Amino acid sequence: MSEDIALDIEGETVLLYPERAAVWRERRTVLVADTHFGKSALFRRHGVAVPDGSDELDRSRLARIIRATRSIRLIILGDFLHAPLAGDSREAADVEAWCAALDDVEILVVAGNHDRGAPDLWRPPLQWHIGDLVEPPFRFTHDADRSVREGSALFTVSGHVHPVARIGAGRTRAPRVPVFWKRQCGLVLPAFGVFTGGAVVIPGAGEQIYAAGPERVLRLR
Repeated sequence: MSEDIALDIEGETVLLYPERAAVWRERRTVLVADTHFGKSALFRRHGVAVPDGSDELDRSRLARIIRATRSIRLIILGDFLHAPLAGDSREAADVEAWCAALDDVEILVVAGNHDRGAPDLWRPPLQWHIGDLVEPPFRFTHDADRSVREGSALFTVSGHVHPVARIGAGRTRAPRVPVFWKRQCGLVLPAFGVFTGGAVVIPGAGEQIYAAGPERVLRLR
């Protein structure tokens, strides 16, 4: 793996990868958002014909990123789960096995809106943060626009939006690509889960978007 974009934020380096992940280099920490594990299984239970295997694919991708970058921590910026899972479900067992395989990696989850109620049935074996996770110069949160602005001067890294951009001619029908959206005081990560939608974002003055292409990250604006 090789990063294509390196952001210098308050003297810290955040590397952007085409796998829709970022790495805080100095802390050897992988950053992702919106994995939405369990979504495809939930849809199938409600009679929606969607293929199985997206969760397994995403967990394998995430494990490869951690190993390839030699990271020792993983921070998931909310919506780790799409909905609460029963502790005796196959989906819960799969997540537990995945966590066990990464027993040398510290896994932290900043709870998102889809993670509400997760402890009522089953809570995955990792570290949960109900509020923001503050590690200067960063504030990690799920939804930057709704979170408590504790340490508001800090640079915010978040998810929730699932940002995408249209590329090419005929923009209303042009293909959409997941993007990293760098705002004035924050960075919004693309949704990591392959079985997720996206919201088209248009950067304002002083903002940039970086497309997470199949093989490279490219600055679009």
